[in-house]
Amino acid sequence: MRSLQCSDLDALAEIWADPEVTRFLPSQGVPISRENAEKLLQSFIKHWQERGYGVWAIVENNSSQMIGYCGLRYLDEIDEVEVLYGLAQAYWGRGIATQAAQALVSYGFNVAKLDKLIAMALPDNLASRRVIEKAGLQYEKQIHIFNLDVLYYCAKP
Repeated sequence: MRSLQCSDLDALAEIWADPEVTRFLPSQGVPISRENAEKLLQSFIKHWQERGYGVWAIVENNSSQMIGYCGLRYLDEIDEVEVLYGLAQAYWGRGIATQAAQALVSYGFNVAKLDKLIAMALPDNLASRRVIEKAGLQYEKQIHIFNLDVLYYCAKP
């Protein structure tokens, strides 16, 4: 993992252009436009500057190509810090998201000194629910956020 950079826009836009990747995001299968990907990338970079933690790029060891993203993002809507991640479809099922999520939880508690982390998943996103549970978060409740009914998981140090 490494810091996100403006030069990651092409890779991020390509990941979010895949309806299978966005199926479980708030866009619900609608690809995220390059323009919106650029806005989100800029918000991720700004988040680091404001909070001292944020979203990283996940890169493939051999090629240094960005294959996904993961990070900790403060959500104003609920005043909590979310563990988030996403991978290009070609990299699903390899344990990469699980490793990233576990590293995020460790970073959140041990480096950023956060007192609580949350993660959310749509009920039918079984793969993401497994990642969240393997990262040590426990299911607490269902909530409505971003116009979606999601499962809410929580972890404390």
